[in-house]
Amino acid sequence: MEDSERASDLDLVTALYRTTNTVVRELDQRLTREHDVTFVQAVTLLAIESFEQPQPHLVAQYLSQQSQTVTGVLDRIERAGLIERLRDMSDRRAVRLVLTEKGERLVTQLRQSLGTSLHDVLAGVGPGTRQRLGGDLAEVERSAMHPATQ
Repeated sequence: MEDSERASDLDLVTALYRTTNTVVRELDQRLTREHDVTFVQAVTLLAIESFEQPQPHLVAQYLSQQSQTVTGVLDRIERAGLIERLRDMSDRRAVRLVLTEKGERLVTQLRQSLGTSLHDVLAGVGPGTRQRLGGDLAEVERSAMHPATQ
């Protein structure tokens, strides 16, 4: 690979990183103001709600995060009274995540609030671009998960 290709690849990944941070920062500000949670906390709550029997490792895997990172987020949302960690009585080694009533109410609010916020943040991006971008990002993710060997 030539130096110019490497520089171009670095520019691409840097642009992806900056764009992601810009969008997440805007969503963080909105969600913190409206619900006192960050974007990462919100998507963690939504992930917990989406699983039949959520466990920390499943949430980490779903969010493509390290278990330690998700543990810190779970600690914060548990302290806020949004989830409980319960031992699975059929497998005492396993921990299940359960939304509290407060957490369930928040998830309902987040679905509406995030929909509105995402609509606002992405208002300048046309439908065709959104569709192409979704496919392109999936391709980048697959490539990152299965990099070519040298």
